[in-house]
Amino acid sequence: MTTTTLKAVSTAAALKLPRDRFPARTVPRDWPATRLGRVAVWEHTTGTPFVLANPVVQGKRVRGLAHLLDWLEDFPGACWQQRWLASGAESLGSQWRRAPLDWLDRRGRQSGWLPSELSNGIKVLICADVLRPSLEWLVSVPSLKGDLAPGLALVRDRDGFAQLQTHCDGRADLTAPSRRLVLQRAAVLLAAKGGTVGDITLGDVLELAETETDVRASWPKDLPVFYSTLRELEILDPEAPTGWRELRTGGQQTPEELIDRYRIEYRPVRDLLVDYLRERQPALDYNSLRDLAYFLGCRFWRDLEVHHPGIDTLHLPAHVATAW
Repeated sequence: MTTTTLKAVSTAAALKLPRDRFPARTVPRDWPATRLGRVAVWEHTTGTPFVLANPVVQGKRVRGLAHLLDWLEDFPGACWQQRWLASGAESLGSQWRRAPLDWLDRRGRQSGWLPSELSNGIKVLICADVLRPSLEWLVSVPSLKGDLAPGLALVRDRDGFAQLQTHCDGRADLTAPSRRLVLQRAAVLLAAKGGTVGDITLGDVLELAETETDVRASWPKDLPVFYSTLRELEILDPEAPTGWRELRTGGQQTPEELIDRYRIEYRPVRDLLVDYLRERQPALDYNSLRDLAYFLGCRFWRDLEVHHPGIDTLHLPAHVATAW
């Protein structure tokens, strides 16, 4: 990555998004689809439009659904969403399948196909709105979030995704990856919040921006494109600013605020970085101080926390230092 690119990323990451003015939609404890009984869920998710033409993949999907419903029924809750949250799978992030795999293994159910079957099954439960995983979980599971848009377009909001696709295809300035990211981000918000593309709010977009920044420890790629697309299609709140840049708030942040943007978990290192910024502050202009906070707080320590959960020392083991 070039110095210019890093400078742009650090500047973007320094934005203080106005979440207080534009709150995101909250997810209720339950809703009609997640309150369905097992028989009703099974009939819904194994019938049209969830049936695939490929019998092999359809078989994986059906077996995965059966495994997941068996597993989720073992947890307390008045609906499937509450059982999902009680399962602890979300805390495992991209390794979420370990939870149902361990459960199935203890019951003597083993197969090399199980991971793939579980992945196919969870997509159906999400697209059917039986489950609404958190934004943090969805962003942290790349293989899943990349596959949600086609499924949600088919069963949840064909017109909304077609509108996004048509708009993106009409912009010659957008690359194919940028177009895919627009659809992917819309799908992630529908998966987490429910509703259709037309229900996405500015607060949802701001929450997604913060979530992607936290999970990836870097500024989300092409996020202004997603914002401009939703605004041009008049999906966002009427008071949404014309451009993404207008969402920035003025004023200089303190060393504490500069470091706390990255939500560092280990408090002693967080305090150490704040003290260091305070010490350097008199000799630096604000842009340099902000860039220093970004490299130390985000690119260094928060990056270590993301890749090595629970790390609590600056005396890095050799393999951790080498990997970083």
